[in-house]
Amino acid sequence: MYFVRLRGGNALAVAVFLPVMHAGVNNRNSWILPVLLFAAGGAVAQEPSDDLPDVLQPSVARYEEGFRAATSAPPKTVAAPAPAAKPVVAGEPLLKKVVRETAALQIALDRHGFGIGLIDGLSGVKTRQALLDFRYATHTSGIAETEAKAQLLGDPAPTFVLYEVTTNDLAQVGDAPKDWEAAAELPAMACHTLIDWLSEKFHVGPGFLRQLNPGVTDWEGGLVGRRICVPNVRPEEMKFDVKQITIDTQCFRLRGYDAKGRMVCSFPCSIARDRAKVPAGELKVSNVAPRPNYTFDPANFPESARARQIGRKLILPPGPRNPVGVYWVSLSLPGYGIHGTPHPETIGNMESHGCFRLCNWDAHTLGQVMFLGLPVVLDAPPRIFAK
Repeated sequence: MYFVRLRGGNALAVAVFLPVMHAGVNNRNSWILPVLLFAAGGAVAQEPSDDLPDVLQPSVARYEEGFRAATSAPPKTVAAPAPAAKPVVAGEPLLKKVVRETAALQIALDRHGFGIGLIDGLSGVKTRQALLDFRYATHTSGIAETEAKAQLLGDPAPTFVLYEVTTNDLAQVGDAPKDWEAAAELPAMACHTLIDWLSEKFHVGPGFLRQLNPGVTDWEGGLVGRRICVPNVRPEEMKFDVKQITIDTQCFRLRGYDAKGRMVCSFPCSIARDRAKVPAGELKVSNVAPRPNYTFDPANFPESARARQIGRKLILPPGPRNPVGVYWVSLSLPGYGIHGTPHPETIGNMESHGCFRLCNWDAHTLGQVMFLGLPVVLDAPPRIFAK
């Protein structure tokens, strides 16, 4: 069942009976949903209702498992004050109340280090999982959802800010060919368009960025010097005190903990398409590389006729559209690592050859605090902090 959110703001339930492949495999019937969306003039919301969808039940079960080990107390239900009205920046478009409130929550979670993937104003699984992690991050028995939202939205920082597009932004635009041989000839694997780069910079879906700036018609060179409305996301230099990483391969979340066992950050991640390639147990960080290049080895792509045709290793240059994104973290198991991605819209899935993928901005935040020997515990449920 999918929900199509119409431009008028209502949600139309559409039952699509087709063999959906969750594990990142192409689906020959995947054209059906875009056609329905085009006809409805809307966007997909995987979770528009207040009820937890089936895909979130593993997350809830994992927390319940942790609670049984840590405490028998229910979540705190302290009455939460209504959050103060967020300041509205000049030039901010009028958004439907539910869209603005959801975007404000997504941005606040992002600013606190609880990643939701692409900010889009739609309440989906990754947003609900990030909120769930925030609720149980540093509290013995968690806090109620209303209190968590009040804390997040009570931040006086504005939800949106105005940003002046610069010539440096335009300089980030380039090419990133899909062909490995062609990519190896370039100086960098860059974003294809200016809106692609700005979406990356502000952790936002291109469609929602356009929605925030309805008056912009030229998203190319004519945008330089113009101010646009963007999400007020976490700063690039933001750091967390991380002493252990856990990867929940059932719920597709990577979590960071400090020396006292408190969760300080949480990000959606992708794991191997083949469950047999997902490791378990404890590994260690063995190397950290910002702005990595990528070594293409045809032996890693036995299914590709093109890889067999190339028949030799190639070095692909760094850049946000490099196959491993903007950060590479080697793990003590040979061939495995944590890294970014050129496709942030796919994160939170089973799609990789074996590594753990993050959105580039999350990989950057995490990469800055990684150190050699940092423990990485795999297939770990969220840990309940007990004082």
